[in-house]
Amino acid sequence: MKDLEKIINSRKSLCFLDLEGTQFSHEMIAIGAIKVDIRKDLSIKKIHKGYYSLVLAKNKIGKVVTDLTGITEDDVKKHGKRLRVVIAELKKYLGRDFSKTLFVTFGNHDLRILAQSLAYNLDAPKDDIHMMIKHNFDFAEWISGYVKDENNNTYSLANLLKVFNVDFEGVQHNALADTLNLVYLYREVLKRKDILSEEYRKVLVKYRHLPEPLHELITLLVEENKTISPKDFDNLIKKALE
Repeated sequence: MKDLEKIINSRKSLCFLDLEGTQFSHEMIAIGAIKVDIRKDLSIKKIHKGYYSLVLAKNKIGKVVTDLTGITEDDVKKHGKRLRVVIAELKKYLGRDFSKTLFVTFGNHDLRILAQSLAYNLDAPKDDIHMMIKHNFDFAEWISGYVKDENNNTYSLANLLKVFNVDFEGVQHNALADTLNLVYLYREVLKRKDILSEEYRKVLVKYRHLPEPLHELITLLVEENKTISPKDFDNLIKKALE
């Protein structure tokens, strides 16, 4: 997959990342990270033991977030760490690969949490956090180019796993569990090219912004399973120009 090769850019490891944030200020209250070693063909070589921590926030968590994640104010006060400590521990966890790491997230909300957390924690390592934001790979955005639901919308992580016949492991909205399941999704996408191919066929048929001859061509090939000759394609072009 040439586009994925270009994104990963010969890296030997990736850091899958998930963050939980407060309801209103979007400060980090939990982080889950898993380092994954990959082969030249981008498949997973090794999944390292993950890193998890609660994080102290300056503002209230909010009831919606507590209900969703199970994280309370007491949890954060008792077990949360300062953001600068968490980033230092993450750097230690990733080792010398930190500055070259590509941080894989599901969606871009994690980037907002990083930026907001830095704004509320001026003693946090600015350069390190900016590097994490810059070196981000939004896997949800990438996979949505190949797999979408029947309404042409992006799937949730749990529903994407179902597409690839994988059950969600653990509790949703736990930062480390979400991260692990993102790793599993990445693994299955690369392993199950048959499923990816079938889903991509469905997506291509729904591309309405394609020129009409190409859209009709794809529809005939995918939905009607017809064999198309160069002459048939010429006729489609003539039809579009009538």
